[in-house]
Amino acid sequence: MEDKHLYRETQWDVSAEEGRAHHGLVAIGFAVLAVLVIAFCIWTFGGRGGAAWEFEADEALPIMTVKVAGSNTVAAPGDYWYPRDEFMQLQLSGGSIPGEEIERVTFDAALKTLTVKLKDQGDVPTTMDIALTEWHLEPPSGVAVSEVEHVKITYQDGSTNEIAKADGLAE
Repeated sequence: MEDKHLYRETQWDVSAEEGRAHHGLVAIGFAVLAVLVIAFCIWTFGGRGGAAWEFEADEALPIMTVKVAGSNTVAAPGDYWYPRDEFMQLQLSGGSIPGEEIERVTFDAALKTLTVKLKDQGDVPTTMDIALTEWHLEPPSGVAVSEVEHVKITYQDGSTNEIAKADGLAE
């Protein structure tokens, strides 16, 4: 009779261990799910910058200028940025076909850096010409354009480059 009682106790102990193991697996599953949700939010909303900036191509904006030797001012021939009163102007250079398109714009307040991620357009034919596209970047409420000190572009291949601030705008 005692052996039977010992067997039941042992069986209960094994069941309890299995129950604890099951609860451990459920806890690990929830932890993994929480990490995935956080990673998705960071990817979707741009990370440390919080709310993403709104953006649109704007053909009405003037092209940017830079000063060269002898105090001459010329059209800026590449990627540049320029702060305006209520928005940031961004100039992207690239082939006219397919053209550069923005996927998202985020701001890291700690680094005072605006990051512009370009859309991956895949393996499509491109033209050899250079087209300048002016973009109107609108900050979210609570962020002033004057807070931006650096602008970085993340290109389709994943490389990142800080671009220069233009000296002015064409008249």
